[in-house]
Amino acid sequence: MGWVPVMFMRRAFFVLFLSAFTLLAAGLPWDKAPEQWTMADVFRILQNSPWSPSKFSLESNFTQRSTNSQSGIVDDSRVNGRNTAVVPGVMFTRAQTMPPVTVLWWSAKTIRLAEAKRLLARSGAMNATVKDAAAKVEVNLLPDYILTVEGDEPLRILRDAREDLHDTVFLELENGGVLDLMAVKYVEEGDTDVIRTEMHFARLLNGEPAIDPESQKVIFHCRANAKKQMQNRQNALSFRVEFCPRLMKERGQPDL
Repeated sequence: MGWVPVMFMRRAFFVLFLSAFTLLAAGLPWDKAPEQWTMADVFRILQNSPWSPSKFSLESNFTQRSTNSQSGIVDDSRVNGRNTAVVPGVMFTRAQTMPPVTVLWWSAKTIRLAEAKRLLARSGAMNATVKDAAAKVEVNLLPDYILTVEGDEPLRILRDAREDLHDTVFLELENGGVLDLMAVKYVEEGDTDVIRTEMHFARLLNGEPAIDPESQKVIFHCRANAKKQMQNRQNALSFRVEFCPRLMKERGQPDL
């Protein structure tokens, strides 16, 4: 009966091969015309694509901690700031989880088309209307690179940040350079039902694209602490998200 495992392995390999072939034949959503996107394609673009990485990294938060003059214990208590020795350090906390964060490369046509189709589907509009939405996105090419941080809690923290966001929000480029934040816009109503914070960056520097569309890595850094601390609410953001411009292409063309 030694042939049974062999037959099983052959069948399993065939099933895996067929599944992989089917996925390749179907292609990636952004390799198809927007009119051909299914709702599964739309959610893939919005939730797990080169323009919407599904993973982000928590960053350490620099703090100035102090040594209690009586006990000698190092802490970060604000009432212990007088007659104490400052101890610079990096603090990691597990007491609270980060608020849910979704970061999108909003200036890309692919993302905005997917969002338009999502809204059309939710409203029950006919599929033919997608062509009108696509034409509108084509006409309204955005002059800046725009990244959005979605959610009402992140918006609250960023709008009420103790820090100057121009110092704590930036793009780290593959060549080691930094693209500084130009402007911030808080969107609570408009072309979507999702509350978001728009981070604007210059598309051109000295007449040249600020980001090489063939670069392998661009890292979005974002850190903020709310001035007004609210009980039982998240009051800080500190994360980074890595994008790959080389993969951010719509039917073979760069889409940033």
